[in-house]
Amino acid sequence: MAEHNRALRAARERTPSPAAPDEHMTRAELAEAVNAWIWKTTGRRYELDDHLLGKWERGVVRYPIRDYRSALRAVLGVATDSELGFRPSVRRVADPGPAALPALGRWARGTIVADATTAAEWDLINRRDTLKGAATIVGAGLVGPLVGWLEPLADAQLSSRSGAFALAEVEALEHLVATFREWRSAGAGLGRTAVVGQLADVAERLRGAPAGAHTDRVFLVAAELSKIAASMAFDAGSHRVAQQHYVTSARLAKAGGNLSFGAVALAALARQSFDLGAPEDGLAVVQLAQRGTRAATTPRLTAMLATREAWAHAQLGDARHFRAAVDIAEDAHAASGPHTEPRWLRGLDTAELVGTIGARYRDLACHDRRHARQAVHYLGRALQLRDATRIRNRAFDLVSLGRAHLLVDEADQAADTVRAALPYLDLHRPGRLAQKLADWHSEAAPFAAVAAVAEVREQTRDVQSTIGSS
Repeated sequence: MAEHNRALRAARERTPSPAAPDEHMTRAELAEAVNAWIWKTTGRRYELDDHLLGKWERGVVRYPIRDYRSALRAVLGVATDSELGFRPSVRRVADPGPAALPALGRWARGTIVADATTAAEWDLINRRDTLKGAATIVGAGLVGPLVGWLEPLADAQLSSRSGAFALAEVEALEHLVATFREWRSAGAGLGRTAVVGQLADVAERLRGAPAGAHTDRVFLVAAELSKIAASMAFDAGSHRVAQQHYVTSARLAKAGGNLSFGAVALAALARQSFDLGAPEDGLAVVQLAQRGTRAATTPRLTAMLATREAWAHAQLGDARHFRAAVDIAEDAHAASGPHTEPRWLRGLDTAELVGTIGARYRDLACHDRRHARQAVHYLGRALQLRDATRIRNRAFDLVSLGRAHLLVDEADQAADTVRAALPYLDLHRPGRLAQKLADWHSEAAPFAAVAAVAEVREQTRDVQSTIGSS
């Protein structure tokens, strides 16, 4: 059990309640006073509650972030953190300020879960101001911390404070993450707070669990929660937060001995780099994923990572290496069977593979228009093969196909295809689909004299205006 922070509780109980004469301040009152102090002094809205305060008093969290410590000192009338029982952990490299993401420690099981807890709590605290639009981590700053992916975990065990996971507990957590996965796939508007909050709880529980098969399954649960949170942050434009969660997901997967899922998380991190126009970074991340799974890969994992490699070469205009990567992806996928692959790779069906390759041919065609007809062919085939229930994927296929039609001067087809995608856009949660529509709107400008294009451009402009005013 964690050692209780008696100094913090004593300081609270010495402080009079603002609402009840002769009573001391409750946790809820202290939380409200802390939030008010931070708002008054920094202009930042925090949402500390009595639940998190209880964790501090129980010693579950030993060192809150700087703004919380400053507010607590002011509200409780003390001069130093030590008077509140707060002492920095030896694992903390630096205390991140409100504009900085938490630093990551070494690749050891205990450190990884501690870092996951810190990252989740940081996101919960800063979710109203999550560095949207801030510069992303690039180059060595992104790839350097991932070198541990290629090395054995450092020898640092979990603490075994709170006992092993029971099978029923593991199954309940797996069921919960499956529900989150389904809600996200269906575009049900699942809030990131719910996912990150669950991640914080699971990571905290892992810090007290002994090594074992059940614990490894919970590491996978935590890795999936982190990847879902990353994708949600990515969709919302909070790219640095997304990067943090993708890296955390890969680390958690490796800590649980699941390199396949870790490689999928790294592939998602690479995709983010491609979307942000950093193909060299994305390629470096993909190559790390490939090198770290050579001894334990499956056909679909090989295919998926090859499509990511092809993505980098397409953005760089390297047709020769692009085709080589596409050949690897198609050959590996043809050799795979969905029932012999892990669950997280079964979604890479033929429609997904073909659609991904088609979109990458469109990227390559931006360097050489001779590849545009291949993009139209692949994307059209993907739409024919796509399961009608995969609404989100169909929407991306349609917009990608509409952009490819522009490259072969088929303006009417481009407009008709993008018009078909508009009903799939949720104005309350526009995500990356809205950005892709904005890209089409810009690329279609040379065809503005075509009536159908002008009409759809006006519709996409209205969409952007609606989103911008919401």
